[in-house]
Amino acid sequence: MTNRLQVGLDFSQKRADLCLLMPQGDLLEAHLPFANSLPGYEQAKALLLEAMERFEFDGLNISGEATGYYWFPFFQQLANDPHLKQHDLELYLLNPRWVKWFKKSFPEDDKSDQKDPFYIAERTRTRRPEVAWQPLSTMSLRFYTRYRFHLAQDLTREKNYFLALLFLKASAFSRIEPFSNTFGVTSSRILSQEIDLTALAALPVEQLAEVLVELSHNKLPDPANNAFKLQETVRQSFPLDPDLALPVQEVLDFTMAHIRFLEQQCQQVETKIEAALANYPAIQKLTTIPGVGLILASGIGAEIGDTNRFLQAPKWDKKRKRYRPRTLRDAEDAVAKLAGLWWPRNSSGDFEAEDRKLAKSGNSYLRYFSIQASDKMRHNISEYAQFYHKKYHEVPKHQHKRALVLSARKGIGLFVGLLHRNEPFRPKEGR
Repeated sequence: MTNRLQVGLDFSQKRADLCLLMPQGDLLEAHLPFANSLPGYEQAKALLLEAMERFEFDGLNISGEATGYYWFPFFQQLANDPHLKQHDLELYLLNPRWVKWFKKSFPEDDKSDQKDPFYIAERTRTRRPEVAWQPLSTMSLRFYTRYRFHLAQDLTREKNYFLALLFLKASAFSRIEPFSNTFGVTSSRILSQEIDLTALAALPVEQLAEVLVELSHNKLPDPANNAFKLQETVRQSFPLDPDLALPVQEVLDFTMAHIRFLEQQCQQVETKIEAALANYPAIQKLTTIPGVGLILASGIGAEIGDTNRFLQAPKWDKKRKRYRPRTLRDAEDAVAKLAGLWWPRNSSGDFEAEDRKLAKSGNSYLRYFSIQASDKMRHNISEYAQFYHKKYHEVPKHQHKRALVLSARKGIGLFVGLLHRNEPFRPKEGR
Protein backbone atom coordinates (compact mmCIF):
# COMPACT_ATOMS: atom_id res chain seq x y z
CA MET A 1 0.00 0.00 0.00
CA THR A 2 1.34 3.42 -0.94
CA ASN A 3 2.25 5.73 1.88
CA ARG A 4 -0.33 8.46 1.21
CA LEU A 5 -2.16 10.66 3.69
CA GLN A 6 -5.93 10.30 3.35
CA VAL A 7 -8.01 13.40 4.05
CA GLY A 8 -11.81 13.59 4.17
CA LEU A 9 -13.62 16.92 3.80
CA ASP A 10 -17.26 17.56 4.65
CA PHE A 11 -18.50 20.98 3.52
CA SER A 12 -21.22 23.26 4.76
CA GLN A 13 -21.82 26.96 4.25
CA LYS A 14 -19.84 27.92 7.34
CA ARG A 15 -17.36 25.08 7.88
CA ALA A 16 -15.06 22.58 6.28
CA ASP A 17 -14.68 19.56 8.59
CA LEU A 18 -11.54 17.44 8.15
CA CYS A 19 -10.54 13.92 9.07
CA LEU A 20 -6.97 12.60 8.58
CA LEU A 21 -6.27 8.88 8.11
CA MET A 22 -3.04 6.96 7.93
CA PRO A 23 -2.51 4.75 4.84
CA GLN A 24 -3.60 1.67 6.84
CA GLY A 25 -6.80 3.40 8.01
CA ASP A 26 -5.67 4.41 11.50
CA LEU A 27 -6.97 7.75 12.69
CA LEU A 28 -4.48 10.57 12.67
CA GLU A 29 -7.06 13.27 13.39
CA ALA A 30 -10.68 12.23 13.89
CA HIS A 31 -12.20 15.68 13.42
CA LEU A 32 -10.84 19.15 12.79
CA PRO A 33 -13.24 22.02 12.00
CA PHE A 34 -12.15 24.98 9.87
CA ALA A 35 -14.05 27.94 8.53
CA ASN A 36 -15.13 27.52 4.91
CA SER A 37 -13.25 30.69 3.98
CA LEU A 38 -9.83 31.72 2.74
CA PRO A 39 -8.38 32.09 6.28
CA GLY A 40 -9.85 28.70 7.18
CA TYR A 41 -8.28 27.22 4.07
CA GLU A 42 -4.85 28.59 5.03
CA GLN A 43 -5.15 27.01 8.48
CA ALA A 44 -6.13 23.65 7.00
CA LYS A 45 -3.29 23.86 4.47
CA ALA A 46 -0.73 24.54 7.24
CA LEU A 47 -1.99 21.49 9.13
CA LEU A 48 -1.71 19.25 6.06
CA LEU A 49 1.79 20.43 5.18
CA GLU A 50 2.91 19.87 8.77
CA ALA A 51 1.49 16.31 8.74
CA MET A 52 3.14 15.55 5.39
CA GLU A 53 6.57 16.55 6.72
CA ARG A 54 6.22 14.96 10.15
CA PHE A 55 5.17 11.51 8.87
CA GLU A 56 7.04 11.67 5.55
CA PHE A 57 4.08 10.65 3.41
CA ASP A 58 4.70 9.98 -0.27
CA GLY A 59 1.50 11.65 -1.44
CA LEU A 60 -1.73 13.34 -0.45
CA ASN A 61 -5.28 12.22 -1.26
CA ILE A 62 -7.99 14.76 -0.42
CA SER A 63 -11.63 13.72 -0.85
CA GLY A 64 -14.64 15.98 -0.54
CA GLU A 65 -18.37 15.49 -0.78
CA ALA A 66 -20.16 17.46 -3.49
CA THR A 67 -22.56 19.51 -1.37
CA GLY A 68 -24.17 22.21 -3.51
CA TYR A 69 -21.48 24.73 -4.39
CA TYR A 70 -20.02 24.82 -0.87
CA TRP A 71 -17.16 22.53 -1.93
CA PHE A 72 -16.17 24.45 -5.05
CA PRO A 73 -14.10 27.43 -3.79
CA PHE A 74 -12.16 25.23 -1.35
CA PHE A 75 -11.40 22.64 -4.05
CA GLN A 76 -10.40 25.33 -6.54
CA GLN A 77 -7.94 26.67 -3.99
CA LEU A 78 -6.56 23.17 -3.35
CA ALA A 79 -6.14 22.46 -7.06
CA ASN A 80 -4.20 25.69 -7.65
CA ASP A 81 -1.98 25.57 -4.55
CA PRO A 82 1.70 25.15 -5.59
CA HIS A 83 2.81 24.01 -2.10
CA LEU A 84 0.34 21.10 -2.03
CA LYS A 85 1.14 20.11 -5.62
CA GLN A 86 4.71 19.37 -4.50
CA HIS A 87 3.33 16.49 -2.41
CA ASP A 88 1.69 14.65 -5.33
CA LEU A 89 -1.78 15.98 -4.53
CA GLU A 90 -4.80 14.07 -5.86
CA LEU A 91 -8.30 15.45 -5.37
CA TYR A 92 -11.44 13.30 -5.39
CA LEU A 93 -14.99 14.63 -5.46
CA LEU A 94 -17.51 12.09 -4.17
CA ASN A 95 -21.19 11.90 -4.92
CA PRO A 96 -23.08 12.09 -1.58
CA ARG A 97 -24.88 8.87 -2.57
CA TRP A 98 -21.57 7.03 -2.71
CA VAL A 99 -20.78 8.05 0.85
CA LYS A 100 -24.30 7.22 2.04
CA TRP A 101 -24.19 3.72 0.55
CA PHE A 102 -20.63 3.14 1.76
CA LYS A 103 -21.62 4.12 5.29
CA LYS A 104 -24.23 1.36 5.34
CA SER A 105 -21.44 -1.24 5.35
CA PHE A 106 -20.47 -0.06 8.85
CA PRO A 107 -22.34 -0.39 12.14
CA GLU A 108 -25.03 2.24 12.53
CA ASP A 109 -23.51 5.60 13.39
CA ASP A 110 -24.44 9.26 13.79
CA LYS A 111 -25.03 11.47 10.76
CA SER A 112 -23.01 14.50 11.79
CA ASP A 113 -20.27 16.84 10.65
CA GLN A 114 -17.95 15.18 13.19
CA LYS A 115 -18.38 11.68 11.73
CA ASP A 116 -18.96 12.23 8.00
CA PRO A 117 -15.35 13.28 7.13
CA PHE A 118 -14.12 9.87 8.31
CA TYR A 119 -16.42 7.98 5.93
CA ILE A 120 -15.46 10.31 3.07
CA ALA A 121 -11.75 9.63 3.65
CA GLU A 122 -12.28 5.91 4.21
CA ARG A 123 -14.32 5.58 1.00
CA THR A 124 -11.39 6.87 -1.05
CA ARG A 125 -8.83 4.89 0.96
CA THR A 126 -10.58 1.55 0.41
CA ARG A 127 -12.16 2.21 -2.97
CA ARG A 128 -10.49 5.05 -4.74
CA PRO A 129 -12.53 6.67 -7.55
CA GLU A 130 -11.26 5.86 -11.02
CA VAL A 131 -10.53 9.47 -11.97
CA ALA A 132 -9.17 12.30 -9.85
CA TRP A 133 -11.02 15.63 -9.88
CA GLN A 134 -9.79 18.49 -12.01
CA PRO A 135 -11.35 21.92 -12.67
CA LEU A 136 -13.78 21.54 -15.57
CA SER A 137 -12.82 23.55 -18.64
CA THR A 138 -16.48 24.27 -19.48
CA MET A 139 -17.42 25.57 -16.03
CA SER A 140 -17.93 29.18 -17.19
CA LEU A 141 -20.35 28.07 -19.92
CA ARG A 142 -22.06 25.73 -17.48
CA PHE A 143 -23.07 28.59 -15.17
CA TYR A 144 -24.92 30.30 -18.02
CA THR A 145 -26.65 27.16 -19.31
CA ARG A 146 -27.73 26.05 -15.86
CA TYR A 147 -29.18 29.47 -15.17
CA ARG A 148 -31.04 29.26 -18.48
CA PHE A 149 -32.42 25.90 -17.31
CA HIS A 150 -33.68 27.45 -14.06
CA LEU A 151 -35.26 30.34 -15.95
CA ALA A 152 -37.10 27.85 -18.18
CA GLN A 153 -38.41 26.02 -15.11
CA ASP A 154 -39.54 29.30 -13.53
CA LEU A 155 -41.19 30.37 -16.78
CA THR A 156 -43.14 27.11 -17.02
CA ARG A 157 -44.27 27.40 -13.41
CA GLU A 158 -45.43 31.02 -13.86
CA LYS A 159 -47.32 30.19 -17.06
CA ASN A 160 -49.11 27.30 -15.39
CA TYR A 161 -50.04 29.59 -12.50
CA PHE A 162 -51.35 32.19 -14.97
CA LEU A 163 -53.48 29.57 -16.76
CA ALA A 164 -54.96 28.41 -13.45
CA LEU A 165 -56.05 31.97 -12.63
CA LEU A 166 -57.22 32.54 -16.18
CA PHE A 167 -59.83 29.82 -15.67
CA LEU A 168 -61.44 32.08 -13.06
CA LYS A 169 -61.49 35.12 -15.36
CA ALA A 170 -62.56 33.26 -18.53
CA SER A 171 -63.02 29.53 -17.96
CA ALA A 172 -63.43 28.73 -21.68
CA PHE A 173 -60.37 30.66 -22.87
CA SER A 174 -57.86 27.77 -22.82
CA ARG A 175 -60.39 25.34 -24.30
CA ILE A 176 -61.57 27.46 -27.23
CA GLU A 177 -58.18 29.13 -27.81
CA PRO A 178 -59.23 32.40 -29.49
CA PHE A 179 -55.52 33.06 -30.08
CA SER A 180 -52.82 30.59 -31.08
CA ASN A 181 -50.59 31.76 -28.22
CA THR A 182 -52.23 32.65 -24.92
CA PHE A 183 -49.08 34.54 -23.92
CA GLY A 184 -48.70 36.40 -27.21
CA VAL A 185 -48.85 40.18 -27.44
CA THR A 186 -52.48 40.41 -28.60
CA SER A 187 -53.78 37.79 -26.20
CA SER A 188 -51.98 39.28 -23.20
CA ARG A 189 -53.41 42.75 -23.99
CA ILE A 190 -56.93 41.32 -24.32
CA LEU A 191 -56.56 39.66 -20.90
CA SER A 192 -55.09 42.72 -19.19
CA GLN A 193 -56.91 45.14 -16.92
CA GLU A 194 -56.91 47.90 -19.54
CA ILE A 195 -59.53 46.07 -21.64
CA ASP A 196 -63.03 45.05 -20.58
CA LEU A 197 -63.29 41.60 -22.11
CA THR A 198 -67.08 41.38 -21.72
CA ALA A 199 -67.68 44.75 -23.36
CA LEU A 200 -65.24 43.95 -26.14
CA ALA A 201 -66.96 40.64 -26.92
CA ALA A 202 -70.33 42.41 -27.10
CA LEU A 203 -69.25 44.20 -30.26
CA PRO A 204 -70.35 42.87 -33.66
CA VAL A 205 -67.93 40.37 -35.15
CA GLU A 206 -66.81 42.73 -37.93
CA GLN A 207 -66.13 45.57 -35.51
CA LEU A 208 -64.39 43.26 -33.03
CA ALA A 209 -62.18 41.95 -35.83
CA GLU A 210 -61.12 45.52 -36.65
CA VAL A 211 -60.22 46.11 -32.99
CA LEU A 212 -58.12 42.93 -32.98
CA VAL A 213 -56.34 44.02 -36.16
CA GLU A 214 -55.42 47.29 -34.46
CA LEU A 215 -54.31 45.61 -31.22
CA SER A 216 -52.15 43.10 -33.10
CA HIS A 217 -50.71 45.67 -35.51
CA ASN A 218 -52.22 43.64 -38.36
CA LYS A 219 -50.34 40.45 -37.36
CA LEU A 220 -53.37 38.12 -37.12
CA PRO A 221 -53.86 35.92 -40.24
CA ASP A 222 -57.64 35.57 -39.69
CA PRO A 223 -58.96 38.26 -37.32
CA ALA A 224 -62.60 37.41 -38.06
CA ASN A 225 -62.07 33.87 -36.76
CA ASN A 226 -60.29 35.24 -33.68
CA ALA A 227 -63.21 37.58 -33.05
CA PHE A 228 -65.75 34.77 -33.35
CA LYS A 229 -63.81 32.54 -30.95
CA LEU A 230 -63.39 35.39 -28.47
CA GLN A 231 -67.14 35.94 -28.41
CA GLU A 232 -67.69 32.23 -27.88
CA THR A 233 -65.18 32.29 -25.02
CA VAL A 234 -67.09 35.03 -23.18
CA ARG A 235 -70.43 33.36 -23.89
CA GLN A 236 -69.36 29.96 -22.54
CA SER A 237 -67.32 31.14 -19.52
CA PHE A 238 -68.65 31.16 -15.97
CA PRO A 239 -69.34 34.63 -14.56
CA LEU A 240 -66.93 35.66 -11.80
CA ASP A 241 -68.10 37.13 -8.49
CA PRO A 242 -67.71 40.95 -8.80
CA ASP A 243 -65.86 41.05 -5.47
CA LEU A 244 -63.23 38.67 -6.88
CA ALA A 245 -62.90 40.20 -10.32
CA LEU A 246 -60.43 42.92 -9.35
CA PRO A 247 -58.01 40.80 -7.24
CA VAL A 248 -58.00 38.01 -9.86
CA GLN A 249 -57.32 40.53 -12.65
CA GLU A 250 -54.53 42.26 -10.72
CA VAL A 251 -52.81 38.96 -9.87
CA LEU A 252 -53.07 38.00 -13.56
CA ASP A 253 -51.39 41.29 -14.49
CA PHE A 254 -48.65 40.75 -11.89
CA THR A 255 -48.05 37.21 -13.17
CA MET A 256 -47.92 38.34 -16.78
CA ALA A 257 -45.39 41.05 -15.85
CA HIS A 258 -43.26 38.38 -14.17
CA ILE A 259 -43.52 36.18 -17.28
CA ARG A 260 -42.32 39.06 -19.45
CA PHE A 261 -39.42 39.67 -17.06
CA LEU A 262 -38.38 36.00 -17.18
CA GLU A 263 -38.58 36.02 -20.99
CA GLN A 264 -36.33 39.08 -21.03
CA GLN A 265 -33.89 37.33 -18.70
CA CYS A 266 -33.86 34.31 -21.04
CA GLN A 267 -32.97 36.51 -23.99
CA GLN A 268 -30.16 38.18 -22.07
CA VAL A 269 -28.60 34.94 -20.84
CA GLU A 270 -28.90 33.42 -24.32
CA THR A 271 -26.79 36.32 -25.59
CA LYS A 272 -24.20 35.50 -22.93
CA ILE A 273 -24.24 31.82 -23.93
CA GLU A 274 -23.71 32.67 -27.59
CA ALA A 275 -20.73 34.87 -26.69
CA ALA A 276 -19.22 32.24 -24.35
CA LEU A 277 -19.67 29.47 -26.93
CA ALA A 278 -17.05 31.13 -29.14
CA ASN A 279 -14.41 29.74 -26.75
CA TYR A 280 -15.53 26.12 -27.26
CA PRO A 281 -15.14 25.06 -30.90
CA ALA A 282 -15.93 21.40 -30.16
CA ILE A 283 -19.26 22.31 -28.53
CA GLN A 284 -20.08 24.51 -31.51
CA LYS A 285 -20.11 21.34 -33.61
CA LEU A 286 -23.20 20.17 -31.71
CA THR A 287 -25.16 23.08 -33.17
CA THR A 288 -24.79 21.45 -36.60
CA ILE A 289 -27.17 18.68 -35.49
CA PRO A 290 -30.54 19.45 -37.13
CA GLY A 291 -32.99 20.71 -34.51
CA VAL A 292 -30.40 21.12 -31.77
CA GLY A 293 -29.99 24.83 -31.35
CA LEU A 294 -27.57 27.02 -29.48
CA ILE A 295 -29.01 26.50 -25.98
CA LEU A 296 -29.32 22.71 -26.05
CA ALA A 297 -25.92 22.26 -27.69
CA SER A 298 -24.29 24.53 -25.11
CA GLY A 299 -26.02 22.78 -22.22
CA ILE A 300 -25.02 19.31 -23.38
CA GLY A 301 -21.44 20.31 -24.13
CA ALA A 302 -21.02 22.21 -20.87
CA GLU A 303 -22.17 19.23 -18.78
CA ILE A 304 -20.10 16.63 -20.65
CA GLY A 305 -16.96 18.77 -20.83
CA ASP A 306 -13.77 17.24 -22.17
CA THR A 307 -14.55 13.70 -23.31
CA ASN A 308 -10.99 12.59 -22.52
CA ARG A 309 -11.85 12.60 -18.82
CA PHE A 310 -14.07 9.57 -19.48
CA LEU A 311 -11.17 7.70 -21.15
CA GLN A 312 -8.50 8.05 -18.46
CA ALA A 313 -8.91 5.01 -16.20
CA PRO A 314 -8.41 1.51 -17.67
CA LYS A 315 -11.42 -0.81 -17.84
CA TRP A 316 -11.55 -4.45 -16.76
CA ASP A 317 -12.20 -6.75 -19.71
CA LYS A 318 -14.29 -9.69 -18.46
CA LYS A 319 -13.62 -11.78 -21.54
CA ARG A 320 -9.85 -11.30 -21.68
CA LYS A 321 -9.40 -11.15 -17.88
CA ARG A 322 -7.25 -8.06 -17.96
CA TYR A 323 -7.40 -4.27 -17.97
CA ARG A 324 -7.59 -2.48 -21.30
CA PRO A 325 -7.73 1.17 -22.42
CA ARG A 326 -11.20 2.64 -22.55
CA THR A 327 -12.85 3.14 -25.93
CA LEU A 328 -15.21 5.85 -27.11
CA ARG A 329 -18.09 3.43 -26.51
CA ASP A 330 -16.99 3.17 -22.87
CA ALA A 331 -17.00 6.98 -22.69
CA GLU A 332 -20.51 6.99 -24.15
CA ASP A 333 -21.69 4.53 -21.48
CA ALA A 334 -20.07 6.65 -18.78
CA VAL A 335 -21.80 9.82 -20.02
CA ALA A 336 -25.14 7.95 -20.16
CA LYS A 337 -24.65 6.92 -16.53
CA LEU A 338 -23.71 10.47 -15.65
CA ALA A 339 -27.02 11.62 -17.14
CA GLY A 340 -29.03 8.85 -15.46
CA LEU A 341 -29.99 7.45 -18.88
CA TRP A 342 -29.32 3.80 -18.13
CA TRP A 343 -31.26 0.83 -16.82
CA PRO A 344 -29.50 -1.12 -14.01
CA ARG A 345 -29.88 -4.88 -13.90
CA ASN A 346 -31.80 -6.46 -11.04
CA SER A 347 -30.84 -10.11 -10.60
CA SER A 348 -30.21 -12.56 -7.78
CA GLY A 349 -29.51 -16.27 -8.13
CA ASP A 350 -31.79 -17.62 -10.85
CA PHE A 351 -33.96 -14.52 -10.76
CA GLU A 352 -33.56 -11.91 -13.49
CA ALA A 353 -36.01 -9.01 -13.53
CA GLU A 354 -37.63 -8.57 -16.93
CA ASP A 355 -38.38 -4.89 -16.39
CA ARG A 356 -35.50 -2.51 -15.80
CA LYS A 357 -36.25 0.88 -14.32
CA LEU A 358 -34.55 4.03 -15.52
CA ALA A 359 -31.89 5.09 -13.02
CA LYS A 360 -32.83 8.81 -13.11
CA SER A 361 -29.93 9.56 -10.78
CA GLY A 362 -26.95 11.65 -11.76
CA ASN A 363 -26.74 14.94 -13.62
CA SER A 364 -30.31 16.19 -14.03
CA TYR A 365 -29.17 19.08 -16.25
CA LEU A 366 -27.52 16.75 -18.77
CA ARG A 367 -30.54 14.46 -18.71
CA TYR A 368 -32.90 17.39 -19.37
CA PHE A 369 -30.83 18.83 -22.22
CA SER A 370 -30.39 15.40 -23.82
CA ILE A 371 -34.09 14.55 -23.72
CA GLN A 372 -35.07 17.97 -25.08
CA ALA A 373 -32.51 17.57 -27.87
CA SER A 374 -33.80 14.10 -28.77
CA ASP A 375 -37.32 15.52 -29.09
CA LYS A 376 -36.01 18.06 -31.60
CA MET A 377 -33.88 15.52 -33.45
CA ARG A 378 -36.76 13.11 -34.07
CA HIS A 379 -38.51 15.87 -36.03
CA ASN A 380 -35.45 16.75 -38.11
CA ILE A 381 -33.37 13.58 -38.61
CA SER A 382 -34.88 10.58 -40.37
CA GLU A 383 -32.66 8.09 -38.50
CA TYR A 384 -33.95 9.32 -35.13
CA ALA A 385 -37.53 9.57 -36.39
CA GLN A 386 -37.43 5.89 -37.39
CA PHE A 387 -35.85 4.89 -34.10
CA TYR A 388 -38.45 6.87 -32.14
CA HIS A 389 -41.38 5.30 -34.00
CA LYS A 390 -39.93 1.82 -33.61
CA LYS A 391 -39.63 2.22 -29.84
CA TYR A 392 -42.99 3.97 -29.67
CA HIS A 393 -44.85 0.94 -31.06
CA GLU A 394 -43.01 -1.66 -28.96
CA VAL A 395 -45.15 -1.12 -25.85
CA PRO A 396 -48.81 -0.28 -25.16
CA LYS A 397 -48.20 2.18 -22.29
CA HIS A 398 -46.11 5.32 -21.79
CA GLN A 399 -45.14 5.11 -25.45
CA HIS A 400 -43.98 8.68 -26.02
CA LYS A 401 -42.05 8.99 -22.79
CA ARG A 402 -40.27 5.66 -23.29
CA ALA A 403 -39.44 6.31 -26.94
CA LEU A 404 -38.15 9.79 -26.12
CA VAL A 405 -35.86 8.60 -23.32
CA LEU A 406 -34.49 5.78 -25.49
CA SER A 407 -33.88 8.30 -28.27
CA ALA A 408 -31.99 10.47 -25.77
CA ARG A 409 -29.81 7.49 -24.85
CA LYS A 410 -29.08 6.94 -28.54
CA GLY A 411 -28.26 10.63 -28.90
CA ILE A 412 -25.60 10.41 -26.17
CA GLY A 413 -23.42 8.42 -28.56
CA LEU A 414 -23.76 11.14 -31.20
CA PHE A 415 -22.95 13.95 -28.76
CA VAL A 416 -19.88 12.18 -27.36
CA GLY A 417 -18.62 11.30 -30.84
CA LEU A 418 -18.91 14.83 -32.23
CA LEU A 419 -17.33 16.37 -29.13
CA HIS A 420 -14.44 13.89 -29.07
CA ARG A 421 -13.65 14.12 -32.78
CA ASN A 422 -14.43 17.83 -32.98
CA GLU A 423 -16.37 17.38 -36.18
CA PRO A 424 -19.77 18.57 -37.46
CA PHE A 425 -22.84 16.37 -37.83
CA ARG A 426 -23.20 14.25 -40.96
CA PRO A 427 -26.38 12.34 -41.89
CA LYS A 428 -26.13 8.56 -41.68
CA GLU A 429 -26.12 8.18 -45.47
CA GLY A 430 -23.21 10.62 -45.72
CA ARG A 431 -20.96 9.00 -43.12
